[in-house]
Formats: sequence, structure tokens, C-alpha cells
Amino acid sequence: MRSILFSLVVVVFASACQQAGAAHAESAVAPLPEDEYTIDLAAKGPYAAGRRGSVAITVAARKGYHVNPDYPATFKPEGAEALKFAEERIKLTAGKNTPCAENAQVACAVEFPVAFTAERRGPARFAGMLAFSVCTPKVCLIRKVPLTLALNVDIE
Repeated sequence: MRSILFSLVVVVFASACQQAGAAHAESAVAPLPEDEYTIDLAAKGPYAAGRRGSVAITVAARKGYHVNPDYPATFKPEGAEALKFAEERIKLTAGKNTPCAENAQVACAVEFPVAFTAERRGPARFAGMLAFSVCTPKVCLIRKVPLTLALNVDIE
């Protein structure tokens, strides 16, 4: 049942991105939301060949969890197409933080911008492994999640 719901969410999200032009993202495949967190990918286009671009990865903690600020979150590009990254494993620096409603001292959502250079005009694929941690006051979970986002580099 969860798999069917996830497939429906991805299809609806991808369709909405295409219809709205959502910064030139053609489709998005995010991991199945877990009880402890959700992950969102957002294209920050438009993208131009030979120019720097980025995608925002947002980790949102749920059900009493918060994003662990002490864990060194990373993104390891794997299977990306037509994009060049500065490193084999990128240490992520938090961008926008959203404090938790029940405790403003910790972040329930953190946006991590990931920069790249588009190698050529046309379809591109942002893909890789995200490593991060979410915690409650009693337990911390470390997760590695594959991410994929189809992009369009439409400026020469």
C-alpha cells in the first residue's frame, strides 16, 4: 500500500513540475518518506551550459525528530549525467533552517544547496547518495538515501 501511495505522489509531483515549469525540472524521484523524515528536491534553474547551477535538498524531520546539526551531512554524486561536481563527496552546509515548533533551538527542516556545473545543453540528471542524521532526545538515526532529479539545461 505504501509503495502504491509513493508511486502516486511521485507521478503527481512530476506532473505538477512539468505543468508549472518548476524551474525546469522535468521529473523528480525522491525516496519513500519515512516516519522520521521526508526529503524534497528543488531545482534552482534555469540552467546554462558551462555555468554553475544548484539543486536544493531539504531534509524535514517528523514525529519528534530534528535534523542533527552535529552529523556531517554529505552528498556523493553517483549516476549523474551532464553535470560536473567540485568533489567526489560534497560536505553539505546548511542553508535555510526551519526551527521545530516544539523546540526552536533545533531545526526540523534544513535546506542543503548542492552546486554543480552543467556540461552541455539538453537533458541532465542530478543523482547521488545523501547521508544525514535525524534525532530525538533519546536516539539518533543515520540514513543514506539515493536521490534523483531530472533537469533541463536550456541555455547555451
